[in-house]
Amino acid sequence: MAKGLFVGIGSAGALAAAAAGYYATSVRQAAVNAPSRALEANASDPCIVSRIRLVEGMTPACFTSAQYEALRDRSVISGAGDPVTVNLEAPDPTKEGAAARTCAEYDAMTEQGWYALSNADMRREEYFKRACGALSMLVKGRAAVSSHFSLGKAAKEDVLSLAEQEAIVFGEPEPSVSIEVTNVEEGVWRMTIGQGETMIYEIAHADFNGDGLGEILAYMSTGPAGGTARVGAIGLIEKNASGGPCSFTAR
Repeated sequence: MAKGLFVGIGSAGALAAAAAGYYATSVRQAAVNAPSRALEANASDPCIVSRIRLVEGMTPACFTSAQYEALRDRSVISGAGDPVTVNLEAPDPTKEGAAARTCAEYDAMTEQGWYALSNADMRREEYFKRACGALSMLVKGRAAVSSHFSLGKAAKEDVLSLAEQEAIVFGEPEPSVSIEVTNVEEGVWRMTIGQGETMIYEIAHADFNGDGLGEILAYMSTGPAGGTARVGAIGLIEKNASGGPCSFTAR
């Protein structure tokens, strides 16, 4: 994990409402919420439960890899659930800018070098980075053979171990700043490290790197406590032993 991820200051908009109320309590309940016929799949196909909404038509449900891929053609939504459009500039200055509304469009354009220029579009782009980064990982995810996360969820001590690692600077045997971890709601955590604040949103639990062990796909939004300027990252919370500690790797 890159030092400073949790305590740095970026330009992303606050995303605290993104995960509110969207935790799936069971695969059976979630499967009932399959959003449309276009996303239906064979009942025997393995699926992974998503816990938050990322695009239109997405619910806290158990989706297969093909279904997550299909969701890349749905409109990206804001924390309030409204469709978001981001205006991008072309790498060739002679070309006019264009807008992206889905992950399929956004990924294709950014791979060709298109970029957000205005502050407003940079803030809107964070929703695309969150949604598109998560969907790309969910497409690759597989059911875990085993996991050190109880019920596939992070516990307070797991999040605290992340905070402690970030608060320790090279050469220090223990954190030199104050640390506070709060469980805002199920699957949503607030870490306060000194003057920095990080929100952690658990998206899904599965095997994302092919080793059979379960990891938690999460989105982290970081900025100064009480401030509005933030930076976000999609990545994996990993726990390689039952007693921890945990680590976060941005993807």
